[in-house]
Amino acid sequence: MDTHTSQDAFSPNTASTRLHRALRVRMCEGDFSPGDVISIRRVAAEYGTSAMPAREAIRWLVTEGALVFSDSRKIIVPELSRERFHEVLFARKSLETQVSRQAFTHITTDDIDELRRIDTEIDEAIEQSDLLGYMRGNYRFHFHIYRRSHSRVLLPIVESLWLQYGPSMRYICTRWGASTIADDYHREVTQALSRGDIEAFCHAIAADIEQGMQLLHQVE
Repeated sequence: MDTHTSQDAFSPNTASTRLHRALRVRMCEGDFSPGDVISIRRVAAEYGTSAMPAREAIRWLVTEGALVFSDSRKIIVPELSRERFHEVLFARKSLETQVSRQAFTHITTDDIDELRRIDTEIDEAIEQSDLLGYMRGNYRFHFHIYRRSHSRVLLPIVESLWLQYGPSMRYICTRWGASTIADDYHREVTQALSRGDIEAFCHAIAADIEQGMQLLHQVE
């Protein structure tokens, strides 16, 4: 699993920071659902660490708003209201389109080949109704592009939005079904990149995020 984030260049390589990065990626990928209880002991056991790094990583996620205390003893993945989730998607559309525009000139033919490979895996996950496979591939596809922007300002903000987006999108896709995702905007992204068409590329990124908004409207 790719656990690289924009924070890597600025964080010490300790057990707690490595665990924090791994948990951040899992949350962005939809490994957790709203309402899930996060256990320090269980996280420590899963990653083979002591309780201290797990506690520090989880507290960091609480500070970032990715997790919340439901009472003095329980840490959970928060539920986003419909209105707040819509705001997250609106912010994603604006910021990720700009990050993509900044990334455009840094994307190579090797990057395009990798994006096509990831998109093939996403298509296979959708055909198999593999929700987690779809969400993991979707995260890898988008952030393969966004990291090429080398933005120290916008990229961390985009990552924070995905921390809020991932668990709620997991819930929505569970209700709606990964196999019903109809439009392959990722293919439009790679085709625009191959043509060198920056406007079509940015439009496809925005349309892909719009699809998330359409999914939201399917859930009562």
